[in-house]
Amino acid sequence: MVNRSSFLARSVALSAAATLLPSALRAADAPGTINVGTIPLDSIGTVYYAQDLGYFKNAGLTVNLVSIPAGPQGATAVATGALDVSVGPITTIAAAHLRGVDFKFIAPDSIATPQTRTDVLMVAIDSPIRGGADLNGKTIGISALKSMQQVSAMAWVDKHGGDAQSLKFIEIPFPQMGPALAQKRCDAINAVEPFATSFKDVARILGDVLDGIAPTFMELGYYSTPTWLQANPTVAARFVSAIREASVWANSHQKESAAILVKYAKLDPTVAASMARATYGTTPLSQAMMQPVIDASLKYGAIDKSFPASELIWQAPRT
Repeated sequence: MVNRSSFLARSVALSAAATLLPSALRAADAPGTINVGTIPLDSIGTVYYAQDLGYFKNAGLTVNLVSIPAGPQGATAVATGALDVSVGPITTIAAAHLRGVDFKFIAPDSIATPQTRTDVLMVAIDSPIRGGADLNGKTIGISALKSMQQVSAMAWVDKHGGDAQSLKFIEIPFPQMGPALAQKRCDAINAVEPFATSFKDVARILGDVLDGIAPTFMELGYYSTPTWLQANPTVAARFVSAIREASVWANSHQKESAAILVKYAKLDPTVAASMARATYGTTPLSQAMMQPVIDASLKYGAIDKSFPASELIWQAPRT
């Protein structure tokens, strides 16, 4: 098993996440200030809504939003102290946990349901690929290897008649997936909103990729380190409360939330108005909503050992 120090060294070398962050954010912060990693996706919109609607301010928080490329970079930044909190998938955090880099989820973000259409496998418009079996031996573009993106793509292919073990994967940043598909650098992509909608001129949807994991589960969540949480339990609890308030609001205000995404994530207004929208978690974290991802991550080689999802959940101190 890879130990904690080697995991961190490798992660820093791969992503250099800490060096991407403004130096001011790596300095000591005043009480009530949180540096939070975000990715400009609809499925990670709650932090933008909480900021814009004043929920963080009402909770006595000053939240600095720091854009990160993908989940692994956020994990590195939190582990090294460059960020206090970040958002990411369970697979990334589970892999770190098994390597001795401890993180705890504090709140859910987006939840996958049978109606979720924000994460889709896409192929070129003129591609002959029509189902899972047609992807056998093909190359799929994903944001990071051994990630939730890879796990969900493999699970979908198996569920829909293909052989997941025959697949090949290459890393492609989200914005570049459409061009890579058009240039035939890959046969399919695991696209997420808003990029899936922006690729519609060059790609078509093959399937809703998350349905291979389970009918309902937590797709993404906010997490931190036990060290930071122990030192800042009240601040963390206020952050969780503000995120939940934003989630409740967003689930019933899609038009208004789209306008906020345009502002913070710099989306094309036309894309924001027409893309599939995420559903956000409004209940406390539970093992039931997270275990399916850990089980699928083990099945498809993203982690090498199973464990109870409860080990990844922060237990806020009772007041």
